[in-house]
Amino acid sequence: MAESNLKEMMIDDINEDADEENQIIDSQPKLKWYLIDTERTFCKVWNFVITMLTIYTLFVSPYILTFKHVYITCFGCGDNGEDEYNQTLVEIELAIDIIYFIEICLNFVKRTRAHKELSTIGYNYLTGFFIFDVVATLPGLFMKEVWDYYYLKIFRIIHTTKLTLPLHLLLTCVLQKYSKKRQNDLTSFAGLILYVIYLSHIMACIWLIIGVREDCGDPTKANIEENCT
Repeated sequence: MAESNLKEMMIDDINEDADEENQIIDSQPKLKWYLIDTERTFCKVWNFVITMLTIYTLFVSPYILTFKHVYITCFGCGDNGEDEYNQTLVEIELAIDIIYFIEICLNFVKRTRAHKELSTIGYNYLTGFFIFDVVATLPGLFMKEVWDYYYLKIFRIIHTTKLTLPLHLLLTCVLQKYSKKRQNDLTSFAGLILYVIYLSHIMACIWLIIGVREDCGDPTKANIEENCT
């Protein structure tokens, strides 16, 4: 008798919890048709794609700016003395800029927990990453990815925080059996290592650019001229 009463009480508690959850869901305002919920699967997948393209740009753009012959296969070899480009890289950069242009438009309608209205969403983006995304995307997109505007893609470095997102996602899945504190410690340490690697990549590119542009001369020739004088 006592066991049956206990079971009935447990069932009643479960039903009450379910009713409360349904009431919470019903009390939430419905998503407006022109807004995109960032908690939906489609938006999460889209954001992951943008993250991967951003990581590609963060690593590849400094490298191409350092070794521009990778992007320009022949200088002044065109019919009108124009440069000839690596068409594969040009098409990749064009595709990335098209996707980023779509992302710029979507950022005005992406609903988050902090920003739920169209006005606040737009204001938050306009006062945040908007100018950096526009400068890094539109010139190359509308100028057919010419070299003169390629350096503007470096403005995407503002999204460096996205660098560790795939790593955190991977480690969260791998370290499920560990405690939350252990997971946070390991992911933070791995993220720090990745930031150090990326900073080393940037510093190496800067060092090479300085070395190419600054003519240090031939020290052996300079010594000979000094001895002769």
